[in-house]
Amino acid sequence: MNKIEKLLNELCPNGVEFKSLGEVANFRRGSFPQPYTKTEWYGGEDSAPFVQVADVGDNMKLTETTKQTISKIAQSKSVFVPKNTVIVTLQGSIGRVAITQYDSYVDRTLAIFQSYKIPINIKFFAYVLFMKFDEEKKKARGGIIKTITVEEFKQFQIPIPPPSI
Repeated sequence: MNKIEKLLNELCPNGVEFKSLGEVANFRRGSFPQPYTKTEWYGGEDSAPFVQVADVGDNMKLTETTKQTISKIAQSKSVFVPKNTVIVTLQGSIGRVAITQYDSYVDRTLAIFQSYKIPINIKFFAYVLFMKFDEEKKKARGGIIKTITVEEFKQFQIPIPPPSI
């Protein structure tokens, strides 16, 4: 029995509590000015990394550099995300999770976890999200989640062990 199993047996003899994402964290979607094709929204002086679905790897990290950068003029129309923020893809390749390694701006196809309603380790939280989506993919027809609404996402049940674990 490893250390975590021993702590779980000792502190949670009846198992851990489960809570919905809506009870655990505050999150929102990213944003980007429209239309996407407007060239002035990209690059230029003082541009910053702009995270889209393709920039979220399968290793719970962002790619080293984003495919696009967001221009200074477009930054006020997007959502700034500081380093060490948990994000998850909600469109395209649904369910990719990352803890951001650098400050960036985030597209509307991703959820950004801005704050937590309970004490929780963000590495644990990111891992639990990753595992939850993996479980949901196994249930989905063809192993692919085609879409997910914010309301469905808020209802995801995740395990919450005591902070001492």
